[in-house]
Amino acid sequence: MLALRYKFKNQTLDLELVHRPAPKSGPQPNRQDVIEQPSGALSNGLSSLSSAFVHCLSQKVDIRFQLLWNFGDYLTSIPCRLGVSAALDAAVDALVAAHSAFCVGNLVSNPVVWRKYSRALSVLRHDLDDVVKARSAESLCAVMLNSIVQLLLDPSSDELISHTQGAARLMKSRGFVEPSDQFERNLMNTLRGPVVFDALLTDKIQFSSREWNSFIGKGLGPQDSPAAQWLNCIAAVPDLLQRSKAALKLCEPPSLHTLSLELETRSLLEKCTTSISTLRERLQAYDPISTPAELRDHLHALHLRSLGLALSTGILLNCVLSGLEGTSNEICEESSSWSDEIFHLSKLATKYRPLGAMAMGICLKFAWMGAASADARERVEALLIDYCLVCLGSTKGVQYSDLMRMKRRFMLQDV
Repeated sequence: MLALRYKFKNQTLDLELVHRPAPKSGPQPNRQDVIEQPSGALSNGLSSLSSAFVHCLSQKVDIRFQLLWNFGDYLTSIPCRLGVSAALDAAVDALVAAHSAFCVGNLVSNPVVWRKYSRALSVLRHDLDDVVKARSAESLCAVMLNSIVQLLLDPSSDELISHTQGAARLMKSRGFVEPSDQFERNLMNTLRGPVVFDALLTDKIQFSSREWNSFIGKGLGPQDSPAAQWLNCIAAVPDLLQRSKAALKLCEPPSLHTLSLELETRSLLEKCTTSISTLRERLQAYDPISTPAELRDHLHALHLRSLGLALSTGILLNCVLSGLEGTSNEICEESSSWSDEIFHLSKLATKYRPLGAMAMGICLKFAWMGAASADARERVEALLIDYCLVCLGSTKGVQYSDLMRMKRRFMLQDV
């Protein structure tokens, strides 16, 4: 495993992967038709790389292995940016090699992939020494592509490189500016999920309340879709956790401060519940017979993923609410119901593994936290382990102690 460290503005960026839950709000078009092509002549090498990358983004690739559907619309804008950034070119080269090997089951021991990935990290590290290049959208995109390569290579390694945390620092150095074009907007929208989930699980991403507010809503397009609503809810939780822990350290609840945090959490929970209801209705209304064949799997997997992540957000908010005001029967029953629903959705999504259902592995962790009985937790845990083995090749991070540590964190018991 590569143990490289990236430096930027005299700060060490420890790059580590966090899987991307990438919610979308509706059926996706055949994006192969809208991939942006290079506007000028490329060298033979870059021309071949562009063609190979466009092939990787094809909608004809099985959803179980498809890059575009699983990792975001910003990928369609990359071919026209080849030749602009050495770090981006090297990251694309590594991703093409990794994805090709991944699809045929010849990845982990493939020396070509590891060599190209090592070069991609080295070139990115060099570019991050240049303040102008480090703040460019191309460098941020290179970090995202390297995280996908790491995901495909070995997401469970003890030496995982924190790409998400590095990307968060790059974003912070940019000052959370308004995206300059659709490419940056799509890139930021995609990056929001990994950064939020990493901030939920660790304390290595530290934004101020003002920075979190800017990050949540900066130029990310329509905010009225159900997917955007629950994503806004979960994006508000890292800052909410920080403020709640600070309040509990200062005083014994109840206090005016903790009461205001309870009201804020309940408001987020209400919005999330509305999103859950809408997404559930969409899944129930899904009709494979009337859906075009080329969109059938994509739309079904999308409904499962979006609802699963919204339910997970609801369980998370209930954990925070329990930490602030104490556990109630109402909270337990609601979280238990949502846990059962996630379990059912995850069973339906197994046919889209590994990539097309990877987000459900995250959802099952929240389902475990929401389960009301030992039997329910055991059932969820068994499916979670199966997901980890199929999607990640490892059960690292899903032991009882790991899950309990996660639950205690969200219930504010690690203050």
